[in-house]
Amino acid sequence: MRIIGVESEGAGTNNQIRGIILEGAKNEKIPVTRQEFLKDGEKLLHSENYISEIDFKQAVDRTVAGFCHKMKENGEQAPEFIVLPYNHAGGKEENENVDLLSNYLKQAFAKNNIFIKTVVLSSNVYNYKNVDLIHVGRHQITENDLKLLEKTPELNKRVVKTLGVPSNLSWLRIRQEANSPSKKSVLQKYDGKKTVLFSLGGKTDNNAIKFTLKDAESLFKSALKLKAAGYMVIFTNSPRTPNDVTDYLYEECRTFHMDFYNSKKIAENKAEAEANFRVYDGKHKKEFSQQAEQIGNIYPAVLNSCNFVVNTHDSFSYTSDAAALGIPSVVYTGNEIDFDQRPDCRKLFEICEKEGYAVSLDDAIKQLNSGKKPHTKTLSGVSEQLVQAMIKSCQTFRREQNIKQQSDL
Repeated sequence: MRIIGVESEGAGTNNQIRGIILEGAKNEKIPVTRQEFLKDGEKLLHSENYISEIDFKQAVDRTVAGFCHKMKENGEQAPEFIVLPYNHAGGKEENENVDLLSNYLKQAFAKNNIFIKTVVLSSNVYNYKNVDLIHVGRHQITENDLKLLEKTPELNKRVVKTLGVPSNLSWLRIRQEANSPSKKSVLQKYDGKKTVLFSLGGKTDNNAIKFTLKDAESLFKSALKLKAAGYMVIFTNSPRTPNDVTDYLYEECRTFHMDFYNSKKIAENKAEAEANFRVYDGKHKKEFSQQAEQIGNIYPAVLNSCNFVVNTHDSFSYTSDAAALGIPSVVYTGNEIDFDQRPDCRKLFEICEKEGYAVSLDDAIKQLNSGKKPHTKTLSGVSEQLVQAMIKSCQTFRREQNIKQQSDL
């Protein structure tokens, strides 16, 4: 099945979409390229990026026309499903934005005689008019949602409920990365050693999730305890990790002989940094530039060296990366989060902890102190669940079309 996606501003979301694209192509001879992501030049396909609805529709039309031209030129298979990103910081208007995008995409592909379906990734429960499948994490479902789904069977049929999010990671990819020349020499120091990775999340645009120096200090205290317990400690940041937190942890790691690997794009100028907190413009641009040149992004290769991974409460990668790969998944739950705006963060961890897919950092340290190693269960793959739902949706559509054609005869 050929699946494509709409590019978002979040690297994590794009990786999740890519995971679904790769899963769909797994058993077929479909080349997966950058073209699988729809984007209007340098502009993301989101209605807020355009001055009017007409401009937005025209942008979708020209993006799809360009995609279809290349597809026909290369003799490629037409897509059957498009994955739409959902911006949790977008508030109530995001549902309408996604619905509008889905409608315009369907119209644009129909002009090229291609009839596609859409799925929205990690949405809330919402009765979209133009979206075929609605992926909702179990942690995102409220009591009101359950009542709505019970009263609306047709909506319930379209909702795909999963624990966790999709991932584009596999052990094959991790080991390939770990054995690449630039990574292998760096990772050798961890061979045969007890090793823990702190994989850092960060803040959100709307400040519903914060990541402060207080969090950084708390995390580093835990890192020191693990170092005293005989573990080699590695820190990696992410695009959402604030620059002051990045600088603090890099400097502490250097002082206490731990390793810090930067994953943030380095800002080319002040204007870029001011416009986007996801780029790095801190005190160590020179060191991080050298690191990028010599090593590149150490994640996910570093996962091959870890006994367990510590993620932060704001990040869902402890389900998509660690738990889904069978790596013991530990979660720091101290982030300052507005749970009125983001109850999903707390609920996801509570479900994962209760069902054995994750353990809190405090409990993990207690286990280590009592002579036990952190242990968590492996999650089933969300990408696979979503692709199976897409295949079923297409089969149902074809069956209904056949019945309609026969009745017309």
